[in-house]
Amino acid sequence: MANDYLDSSLLDRAIVFAVRAHRDTERRGKGFPYIVHPLEAVAIVATMTSDQEMLAAAALHDVVEDTAFTLDDLRKEFGERVAALVEQESDKFVPGADESASWRERKQAAIDRLASAPYEAKVVALGDKLSNMRAIARDYDELGDKLWDRFHAPGGRADHEWHYRGLAESLSDLAGTHAYTEFTQRIEHVFGKPRPEWIDLHDYEVSGDGYTAVSYNHKDGKRMMKLYADYMPLSEPERELRQSWAIMDLGIRIPKAYRLVTDGKRVGVEFERITGKRSFARAISQEPDNLERYAAEFARQCRKLHTTRCNTAVFSSVKDHFKQVIDASRDFDGEQKAKLHAFVDHVPDADTCLHGDMHIGNIIMADDRTWWIDLADFRYGDPRFDIAMLWFVCVANESEELAQRLFHISHGQMLQVWDVFVRTYFGENADPEQVSAEIAPFGALYMIHFANRESMLPPWRAHIENTLLK
Repeated sequence: MANDYLDSSLLDRAIVFAVRAHRDTERRGKGFPYIVHPLEAVAIVATMTSDQEMLAAAALHDVVEDTAFTLDDLRKEFGERVAALVEQESDKFVPGADESASWRERKQAAIDRLASAPYEAKVVALGDKLSNMRAIARDYDELGDKLWDRFHAPGGRADHEWHYRGLAESLSDLAGTHAYTEFTQRIEHVFGKPRPEWIDLHDYEVSGDGYTAVSYNHKDGKRMMKLYADYMPLSEPERELRQSWAIMDLGIRIPKAYRLVTDGKRVGVEFERITGKRSFARAISQEPDNLERYAAEFARQCRKLHTTRCNTAVFSSVKDHFKQVIDASRDFDGEQKAKLHAFVDHVPDADTCLHGDMHIGNIIMADDRTWWIDLADFRYGDPRFDIAMLWFVCVANESEELAQRLFHISHGQMLQVWDVFVRTYFGENADPEQVSAEIAPFGALYMIHFANRESMLPPWRAHIENTLLK
């Protein structure tokens, strides 16, 4: 089958221009023509956009910095936008980055400018920086720390680590793209795991208090952070940051995760702050007459999530998770655990994305857009495992106090949410009671999970025995 036609005339001209501009120039210490680097940058940018002017800027990004051509030359040949993108990406035009400044001062000025650059300029910049980081990673594997002798940075490895981690932070708006994920992975490959960056708590205000973490909003209104309790291991915020990036890679909308942060005692993750947000639970509590509308939209978002194939190389199986939950339980003997394992084993394998803690408090909205939140338990498997969490909080939980405290609505309203969810998710003719009966055994697994954290409640024990241990 022939490829669809694409007008690439602008990019074609930019590549020819770049080839001529960089002719007879070698990529420093590589032994191959310099043009290979701009072409690699084009290929990287093409994974994020098909915008021909952005691709052209990627091809031309070093022309003004390393050849005799000027921005006016690019402006005349390719237009104002391409020239502006090249200017925004080039260190040559950074205020405060003149030759009288130190190496770190020049690089810091470039990092600061990139942090405030338009999104499209960051995309072009990431093409350049990832290409550079690929080369560094390849050379590091061959040369080790002798590599740093090739560069001008006075502090060697330490300066380069500081520089590339700063670049990663300045480009964090691109978190969730494959290119950004690769960029951070290669930085980690060379320099090790990212270290939490110190923040000043005076710049933040407490916005929420959870079981294992406290949430804070930055006073600039653009970012928030989740600081884990000091008894939580560093692996938890590290895992949340990595998983958030991997979830965004799947095209699932969540608040962007930026970096690890610390106040000196606790470690957490900094996220994009969604201003004016409300959870679906809060929206229902404030607008009870619109319960059906919000519950139906929640069901549609769950269906969308459950039609997304998960990256099984990154995320774990929900079946494996619940087998571990069963093995960790102190409430059942070996024979009973074998029966519980048998139930989990009989569920068909699936590579469906699962939230892991799917309920109306873990999806937020603002300006007619929605985001999933609290995805520490994100896994893959049969959607019934996910639906069981909603069943657990709506149907199995009969505590009025708990419904009000966690979801701000009554138990009766939670049952209404379940009914609307079932009719929207499964179809108008679906019977909520029949669906409850099908989901109840999966819900029993959540009872075991929560009992492992605290204690087994008598009603839970009875439910587990009636559904899984008969």
